[in-house]
Amino acid sequence: MKSIFGPHTGRIASFLTDLQNLSADQISRVADTWKQASNTERVRAWAELYRTSSEDQRYRIRAAASSARAEAMTIAYSRHRPDWAFWTAVWDAAAAIAAGEQIGRNYDVLTAPLAAVMPPLARGATEQAGVEHVVPAQPSAPDRREARAP
Repeated sequence: MKSIFGPHTGRIASFLTDLQNLSADQISRVADTWKQASNTERVRAWAELYRTSSEDQRYRIRAAASSARAEAMTIAYSRHRPDWAFWTAVWDAAAAIAAGEQIGRNYDVLTAPLAAVMPPLARGATEQAGVEHVVPAQPSAPDRREARAP
């Protein structure tokens, strides 16, 4: 796989794939959670992301975030939940995944709204016995149909 989003390209690809499994209710929950989060903490997290990354890394992080936002918009519209807060939450989470551990606890700030419906995004879930689990496993075929229903 070409590393278009940097060293965490595989994690971003899995994340983008698993976004497709979110239901309309989950999208609404993410949007509501994002709206309740601290704007100050989010700004600090982004500032840390920029402070700790090179220009090339920032380009790849923004590319991952942009790709995720576009996917989130498509998914949200297909579920009749076109809430900008969902798109922004996905933007933040993709940036955090692309940045990886270099942003420390700010990873949790940026992924928290999506971790509410995708628990493996929480940093603690990635630290189990050296195994990296960032997004949930793909559900079985019947579960996928339910998740994609509007």
